[in-house]
Amino acid sequence: MLGQTVLHYQILAELGAGGMGEVYKAQDTRLNRLVAIKVLLAGGSDPPELRRRFTQEAQAASSLNHPNIITIHDIFSHGVDQFMVMEYINGKTLADLIPSSGLGPTVSLQYAVQIADGLRAAHSAGIVHRDLKPGNIMVSISGLVKILDFGLAKLTVPAGGVSLSDPTQTAGPPPLTVEGSILGTYSYMSPEQAQGGKVDARSDVFSFGCVLYEMLTGRKAFCGESPLLTLTAVLRDEPPPIPDSPLQSLIHRALRKDPAQRYQSMQEIYAELVALKQQQDSGTQPRPEIPPPAPPRKPTFPIALAIVALLALASAAGWWWLSRSHSSPHPTAAAQPARPAAPKPSALSPPLLDNQAILDMLENHVPESVILAHIRSSATNFKLSTPEIIKLTKSGATEALLHAMRDPTGTAQPETRTVQLIGGLPFEISLTQDVPPDCEPGQPLNFHATTGLTVAGTVVVAKGAPVTGVIVDAAKRKFLLHAARPTFRLLEATAVDGTKIKVRATSGSLGESRKAPSLDPLGGSRSKDAVAPAGSRFLAYLDGDQTLTLAK
Repeated sequence: MLGQTVLHYQILAELGAGGMGEVYKAQDTRLNRLVAIKVLLAGGSDPPELRRRFTQEAQAASSLNHPNIITIHDIFSHGVDQFMVMEYINGKTLADLIPSSGLGPTVSLQYAVQIADGLRAAHSAGIVHRDLKPGNIMVSISGLVKILDFGLAKLTVPAGGVSLSDPTQTAGPPPLTVEGSILGTYSYMSPEQAQGGKVDARSDVFSFGCVLYEMLTGRKAFCGESPLLTLTAVLRDEPPPIPDSPLQSLIHRALRKDPAQRYQSMQEIYAELVALKQQQDSGTQPRPEIPPPAPPRKPTFPIALAIVALLALASAAGWWWLSRSHSSPHPTAAAQPARPAAPKPSALSPPLLDNQAILDMLENHVPESVILAHIRSSATNFKLSTPEIIKLTKSGATEALLHAMRDPTGTAQPETRTVQLIGGLPFEISLTQDVPPDCEPGQPLNFHATTGLTVAGTVVVAKGAPVTGVIVDAAKRKFLLHAARPTFRLLEATAVDGTKIKVRATSGSLGESRKAPSLDPLGGSRSKDAVAPAGSRFLAYLDGDQTLTLAK
């Protein structure tokens, strides 16, 4: 097919081939962009039901909008063949990148976090991959991971089944999505998948464990001299443990034979991986177990003798003090030194500054700078229990004011933790003002976060946080056509600590992130008086890996 043009796609080069078809690099002549086209060499023998199911699954995969999942642009038939148009990734498959010695813990963890993030997004949408393996995972030259072929494994199996002589082929007699079918690649399929049973998201958990094991070691977790022996290993054997690896316990649990004993969701795995990556990035590792202290040794004879002597001396001193106190007359009141009278706080010192004083100043709109200065120069007696913090916050106490109450002298250093933000993580935002049709380049755009962004259990961007952007190109009216929508770029989002973090409006790699997309809201919000009315929803993505230091 090299050199041919199918519809408006010019075939440039072959990227790969397999039992299900061939993948080509192509030029989209309409939009002037590179794409990848998968040609499903099904011929004209496919039943109509298979074509319908294939289209249905492609539509489901294309509904996933996530930076770690391949974007499907189009699906069409040409002649007797079917074509799937996807985004072009300049990189290699994970299968091509894994050396015989493995990728090492640092790179493996970097890739694993992204794979887990993509899978949890797919599972949230009700899609189970069922053929996760290194050959279905692409890594761009910038290190961005993309999961490929969602749904293809269960929709493109030849109707006549497969031969057990091919250890990498996807197997399965029809019907394609019912119990009794064996779908997937033998070395990476779960035990329930290998037995033709019903599979769910926990099957992908098992496959993910196989991929992670191979990334770390350079060898498959389950492998036999034949496909039948490989399936036997999946059902019966345990892979050799990885010594001194912080990921060993995670892999061991992911590869449990019983789905009920595995992680029950990719969200659990993702949270553990992000925590491990934060430890790795900060240079800390889980503390080794400290053996219990040895029992105290029995004192030797000289030590015991010294102890007896000390006890005798103490007893003699006590007897002497008691006999003296009973034999001596009590001193008169005039002879006793008079205790100084305790000064009244109101007469000698100002009252302690407490919570009520802060509440009174907040109620009377005393400037925060004055309150902070008063705290620094006063003796304090603050109570910062949870109910008191809630009460102070409702009255208008800011984070800075609460911190000053917690540390009035300003000498304590707040404990901090480092949160590693991975580029491409999405969150939803909403326009706060109408964008008129006559908007000009450079016009600022204001959004607020509608869902917020949480990383490893830590809120990074709170719901309602401001997000800024700018119009890049104004709307252009074409002859006898509606005006083209203006393009825009996102700039910054405000994190929970006030730090500005970089965001972008596209989910592509770093080079693609500089492109300015059209101001086209999610759900296609429309208004006669605005190209994008207030309340229009968009997706924002973290622009590259970033580090955020937050107070604990």
